[in-house]
Amino acid sequence: MMQLSFFSIDCTDGDRLGKLSVPLTDVADWLNFLATPYYHATIVSAEQSSSRVSIYFQGSEGLYLYLDQRLNAVNFPIAS
Repeated sequence: MMQLSFFSIDCTDGDRLGKLSVPLTDVADWLNFLATPYYHATIVSAEQSSSRVSIYFQGSEGLYLYLDQRLNAVNFPIAS
């Protein structure tokens, strides 16, 4: 079964942190993605559960928007 990755924004002490919840098998790919000079996210912390890791990071609003659109997109039927 394919496990999906999820994105949300958490507000902690007035700071907006991105939160990626990813399968354990995808952690390295997501860390590499966030650390690229283009996105330049700062990883703040991570929490592991039995099969997933939640990565908390600071990034630009553009990065947050990109991840929200790519990972949380809902497919709506097109009206005819």
